[in-house]
Parts: sequence; C-alpha cells; structure tokens
Amino acid sequence: MKKKTAAVIGLGRVGLPMALFLADHQHQVIGIDIDQAKINLLKKGTMPFMEEGAERILKKYINRSFFPTTDYQKAKEVENIILTLGTPVDANMNPEYDQIDNTLEKISPFLKKNQLLILRSTVAPRTTLYAGEFIEKKTKFKIGENFFIAFCPERIAEGKALKELKEIPQIIGGIDNQSTKKAFSFFTDLGIKSFITDSVSAELAKLFTNMYRYISFAIANEFMVIAENFHRNIYEIIELVNRDYKRGGLVLPGLTAGPCLFKDGFFLINENPFLDLIVASWKINEALPLFLIKKLRERIKLQNKKVTILGLAFKPEIDDIRESLSFKIRKALLREQAKVILHDPYVKFYRHQEIVTDLKKALKNIDVVVVATRHKQYIKEKEKILGWLARKTYVVDIWNIFRTNKLIFRV
Repeated sequence: MKKKTAAVIGLGRVGLPMALFLADHQHQVIGIDIDQAKINLLKKGTMPFMEEGAERILKKYINRSFFPTTDYQKAKEVENIILTLGTPVDANMNPEYDQIDNTLEKISPFLKKNQLLILRSTVAPRTTLYAGEFIEKKTKFKIGENFFIAFCPERIAEGKALKELKEIPQIIGGIDNQSTKKAFSFFTDLGIKSFITDSVSAELAKLFTNMYRYISFAIANEFMVIAENFHRNIYEIIELVNRDYKRGGLVLPGLTAGPCLFKDGFFLINENPFLDLIVASWKINEALPLFLIKKLRERIKLQNKKVTILGLAFKPEIDDIRESLSFKIRKALLREQAKVILHDPYVKFYRHQEIVTDLKKALKNIDVVVVATRHKQYIKEKEKILGWLARKTYVVDIWNIFRTNKLIFRV
C-alpha cells in the first residue's frame, strides 16, 4: 500500500506534535521551518521544547518517516500540506499574518494538482477564504476543482498534544464541499472523530472556544477583586456557590494569559469595535498582576525587599513563557525597587535575568514569594516551601495552593 504523505509547515508547539503524530500513523512527513537551529536539533533526535511523549516518537521516526528541513520545495512531494504558523498581534493589537502570507508566497510555485492545504493556525474569520483567493491568484489552480483548502483548528492543550490529538474531535471547515470532504477523509483516516462545517464557522468556533475560557477567568478575577475590596474570602465564596448546586460552576481566579488567550479576542473585535465584553475581559486579566502588587504594597514596603516569583510559564507543566503574566509581575516589582528572584522547574532561560534552578536557594532569606504558576512541584512541596521561608514572609497565593483560602498571607 502506498504510504500517505504530508508536509507540516511551522514546527512550533502545534506543528511539531502534529508532524510526529502523523509519522506515528503511517505517514511520510516532511517538516518545514525557517529556524535552521531547530532543524539541526530535530535531526539529532532532540526536542526543542517540552511535549509529553514527543522525544520518544521523534527518535523513532527521525530520518525514517519524519524529515525536518528548511526547503519549501519539498512541499511538492506530498499530498497534504498543513500550516501551523504563528498569528501574533502587533503593538496596537492588530492581527499580523506575515507568517501565513510569506509561507503562501514561498510554497505557491511548488503546489501541485489535487493537493489539500489545511490551515490550523488561529485566525480571524474569512482568513481561509483569503488563503484560497491567494492561491488562485498565484497559481493555475481552481479551489474546489483541482486544489483544496480547509480550516481545521488545533484544539489540544500544550504539552498534551500527542495524547489529545486522538481524543478530541476535529472541526472540519472547508471553503467548498470537495475541500471539506478531503479534509474530513484526512482526519477520519487517522482515527479522529470529526465534525463538518464551513471555514468561517470553524474559524469562529476556535475563537469562541478560547474567548469563552478567557471571559470565564475574567469573571472569576473580577469577583476576586470585589471580594478583596469587601475584605472577604473569594475561595470560600466560590466553594459556597458551587457546593452541591447544579447551577454553580464558578471558576477560581488566577493569572490568565498565554499566546492564544491573550490575543485571540482581537481577531474578533478587529472589525467589530463595540464588543465590550471581550475588551473588558482582556483589561481585567491583564490588570490582575498590578492589582496583586497593589494589595501587597498595602501590607509591606517593597523597596529593597527580596521577592521570589515561583513559576514563569503561562500555565503548569510546560516551558512556554509567551505572554506569561509572571513577567508583568516582575516588571511591577522592579518598578517598586524590589530585588526579584525567578524560579521555574521547566523554564531554563530568560534573556533579561538568570533563573535560579534550585528551589530552596530561590527561597533563601526572601521577604515575599509570589506563586505565579501552579506547577505540580510547588503543590507537591508546599510544606517544604513553607519550612524554607522565614517567619512572617509574605506569600501571594492567587492559586490557593497552600489552602489557606487567603490571597496574601504571612508564614
């Protein structure tokens, strides 16, 4: 039987797990990325970031059925092309599509008849239609007749991609019926349950998913601010609301960011400037670090105090610091002229400051500790952490890992 072929363009935290998943499911996979250093690492069988189970699969298939390269011409050798490219926002919170535009420009000369192009990046509505128009303009192909394109958003949790790719249903949004059928066949052949819609609905589904979570966290954070202003315990109140009540469901407050939740709302409001709920949620979540510093400042003068931030990744058990609010806390503390120490069990490098790797050392003789990321290490070693801290050290515990039900407490 002829082996199926695919090219994954963009070997980041979405694309690389997808490429490895395909290699592990009888596909011949070409991985294309502009970062030569990353390609060199992959060829040695080394993962450039944390992803559960990925390094074992990489070592198994590298140079056998997974071939990383910087050569875009390789796209002409495959049946399916999957784009997993970054879509950041600029300084004015406008979406940037440079990576998608540049990639479409580079691969256009190498596209061939009857290929399927799958876009998995989070994008603004109608971007897939734009990509189709771009290809028709640059090539001799007609979308839906001899070339096919669909939006099939990634829905996995970073760090758990290889496990969740086969567990979570895939949304399929072709820009025409034939493109939808092609994409549906691609994912169902992988054993992935799939749901069919159109490309714009699929784009909206991805954005709505992220914004629903983001707004839920914003409500929790706003409730926390209100409770603090009444000198009441948000953790106790939420527990009271949810306990044995079928219409409960309030989530706990916490630092809410990351490369998707931080920016995805701006893909929706770019053409609709009056969507106040999304804007308000962004303001609430992004302002939370400064609120924590304000509440801390009411208790202790921070000038010349030693403050340790525990956790730099934007969520637990990963090494990704993109858009992490830990660094907004760091900046605010430095503004208060505090001496800041950074610790994270997974993040090894930050270009502006050394990261202390030894937890006990990071907590020695400090005045304040801020638990910014709910890593399992901190939860597992919470008794040790309290034992290492000097008496009367302030602890900012928005995640309530110490179960005191207090936002800020003293040891």
